[in-house]
Amino acid sequence: MMKSLLAISTFVLLTPLAVATISQNPDLETYQFGFLKRGPNWTAENTPEVKKIQEGHMANINQMAKAGKLLAAGPIADDGEIRGIFIFKAASLEEARSLAAEDPAIKSGRLTLEIQNWSGPKGIGAKIKEEMKTNPNPKFTMTKYYLVLLKRGPKTVDVSTPAGHKLLMEHLSYVKKMMAARTFLTAGSFEGRGNLQGIFVIAAISSEEAKSIVDADPAIKSEDLTAEIHPWYVASEVWP
Repeated sequence: MMKSLLAISTFVLLTPLAVATISQNPDLETYQFGFLKRGPNWTAENTPEVKKIQEGHMANINQMAKAGKLLAAGPIADDGEIRGIFIFKAASLEEARSLAAEDPAIKSGRLTLEIQNWSGPKGIGAKIKEEMKTNPNPKFTMTKYYLVLLKRGPKTVDVSTPAGHKLLMEHLSYVKKMMAARTFLTAGSFEGRGNLQGIFVIAAISSEEAKSIVDADPAIKSEDLTAEIHPWYVASEVWP
């Protein structure tokens, strides 16, 4: 377990050392992590057309889940640009995009999808996927968590230096502790070296508590990373 947690938490702080470590670790899987955002035809009005689009949106979610491709889905609850999250386990980004392209909300331009490869712990969505083999309409416990988007900070450090390596080890220690306590339900990194580095999903009773948990991470304290926190509703059964 500790080996797995070390791998997961190492990957959160994207450095050449971290990437090399994770590429060789069997306890992680590649998923496709999608951000549903307001599209050009977004409206807050609850018109008959919007209701029809939403019904189709939910039907497509169920169809993708029953096919075993969509492992997690749920709305972001802060009324910002990001409206929801999809986590796929598809053969490729192209397959995940193709599945999502059938969503009426995306077809209509109400929503757009931004999707990236993401490495996280094995087993996300496995319990739901297994249950759906015998029960096509299982009951889920939609639960409010906090999705933390980790972005490059203004004081990014070089992990090859003594100071950078020390910060990495402190970051790893903190994330391992939070994972072991189930305060972090998952943690992982996005492919590539863009501004968006990775995520945490936090179980907290309020946004203030979530922020205090994130702010205690040495990588956040040092401004090597910055954090953007969003309330996210997703089935609790998703997590390994």
